[in-house]
Amino acid sequence: MANQFLSLNDQLHILKIDDLLYVNNNRSVLIQTSAFGILQRDLINNIGINRMKAFFFKYGWQLGEEDAQDIIMDQSLTLLEKILKGPYYHAAKGHVRARFTSHDFEMENGKVKTLSFKGVWEDSNEAEQHIRNFGLSTTPVCYTLTGYASGYVSRLVEEEVFFKEHQCVGAGDHCCIWEGRLLSEWKEEADELLLYSKELPILKELEQANEKLLIEKNNLAMVTAIHKELTDEIIKGNTIGSILDIVNRRIEHPVIVEDVYFQEIGKKGISTENYEPIKKSFKVYLKNRNHQIDKIKVVPFEHGHRLVTPIFLEEKVIGYCSFLYMNKEIKTFEIDSMIIGRVSSICSVLIYNEKTKLNSMQRIKGEFLEEIVSGKYPSEQEIGKKAGYIQMNLSGDYHVVNLTYSYQDGCEERALIDQISPYEGVAGFFTKKNIYILISQRPDTLILLIPENQLEGQSVEHILHSLVNYLKKKVKHVLFLAGLSAMSSNIAEAGAALVEAQSAVRLSTREEPITTFNDLGMIGVLINRQNENAVRKIITSTLGKLYENINRNKKELIETLYKFLVNGGNLELTAEDLALSVSGLRYRLNKIKDLLGRDDLRDPQVQFQMLLALKALKIIDKEY
Repeated sequence: MANQFLSLNDQLHILKIDDLLYVNNNRSVLIQTSAFGILQRDLINNIGINRMKAFFFKYGWQLGEEDAQDIIMDQSLTLLEKILKGPYYHAAKGHVRARFTSHDFEMENGKVKTLSFKGVWEDSNEAEQHIRNFGLSTTPVCYTLTGYASGYVSRLVEEEVFFKEHQCVGAGDHCCIWEGRLLSEWKEEADELLLYSKELPILKELEQANEKLLIEKNNLAMVTAIHKELTDEIIKGNTIGSILDIVNRRIEHPVIVEDVYFQEIGKKGISTENYEPIKKSFKVYLKNRNHQIDKIKVVPFEHGHRLVTPIFLEEKVIGYCSFLYMNKEIKTFEIDSMIIGRVSSICSVLIYNEKTKLNSMQRIKGEFLEEIVSGKYPSEQEIGKKAGYIQMNLSGDYHVVNLTYSYQDGCEERALIDQISPYEGVAGFFTKKNIYILISQRPDTLILLIPENQLEGQSVEHILHSLVNYLKKKVKHVLFLAGLSAMSSNIAEAGAALVEAQSAVRLSTREEPITTFNDLGMIGVLINRQNENAVRKIITSTLGKLYENINRNKKELIETLYKFLVNGGNLELTAEDLALSVSGLRYRLNKIKDLLGRDDLRDPQVQFQMLLALKALKIIDKEY
């Protein structure tokens, strides 16, 4: 025991002066390894394992440098002998039992030519405490030991040397196996080792964190002030235009709000002419990705960037809010992202308010139209008076449209929630055209009353064709068919005009989606509710057994006969319309002849009577 003490004292030069402990002339303290374990545990729990790694590596590095400083002036030892002395110092201070298993060291012209040390650590206090406090690790844990060896050798050779564990007791291995090399020789592992040495001191890091918090506080204060200013605009009942004025003034960049069809809702800080190529670039960007933007995103365009965020309403993307950075990078991304998020939310509120007002007005107009066609108002004067309340002039000529819609290809309405509804499509079309009409909604049907004074010289047929084409693009998988009444002048008789439109729509088809009451010719005038039974008798007499005991096959034959007559008896056109072969069509026509008891379907008089009867059937019976 005495010899061991003398050896330890000889290595470390331990002195006790005035009851204080000095090692190599440096005041020192003795602590238990369990205290180190508590420090290790608390650091991991409070600053995380990664920060703790750097902390203990640098702590060990400092210890190693100090011991190297004590031995560096010993002229009796060669540089290699000083390096090999390191494990003795390490062990003498109670950290670990250390030994070299191999070494390769050579200097040339005062520079390290070769440096490679390998060895073993046994009874590592660091690994022991880690296992006690946390159990086995998945990676080596002796960060203080590797730091000590790295600092000790680096100080002696005056170049950066790093030691690394390949095996560790803390990870379940039998012993800790280590290796030391010059930093330049670690290659791909050098980055990991450099992280330890470049980690900021905790106080410096706290300073930087405090600076960041101060900046964030100022940014948040500015965003809060903008948000309050924008909220005040909402309370005042102002529009999106006034909101964008404030934002444009604050951020000093152009601000755009547009719907999902790229129609402008509001714009500040850029002209329409200058924005047009940027808008086209945005369209191409979305088209190439085939999806909407659902979160804040930076989208490049020629000579600039767009910070864009979606505007949500009822869980659907209804538009986009964008900040434009012309010929600039986005240097204030975080704060601008916070601002644009709030602008988007406020735009959503304003659009919702506008939509609520519009829906309320449309509902009033729809109810008004239903009252008109139901005959509630006995005179034009009463209707005109109420129309004045909603700023509409119904004193002149008008048309009534019966627009039906059905979901195609097995699609159901609930499966199409991501697109606009037929009602929204029709209302949007006429709003865009600045044509003020009345719209009433019924199951699978929209009733439209279109004043002639709103058309500004355009034909109502042209408007209807534009409407149907517009709806095909905006409302997918839905078939729209329209019936148009004759022009009327007495608004109190709108109910009769609706009946005309309802009669006309029954002859509309996918190929010819619009039918006017005038297209019905004489038959449209002759058929009404009072003579419906008489018309059915004529139909029965004309179609004979083809109309008796009706079933699915006979309905198919009736449709075949109708197409054949409409196409003037042309077999090729009829077969194409019905998606049949000509031979298949001939087979059906022969069955029809047998049921009709006729062999003269090409006779003009017979064709006229048959077509008249079939048109009458389609008008009075919705199943056809």
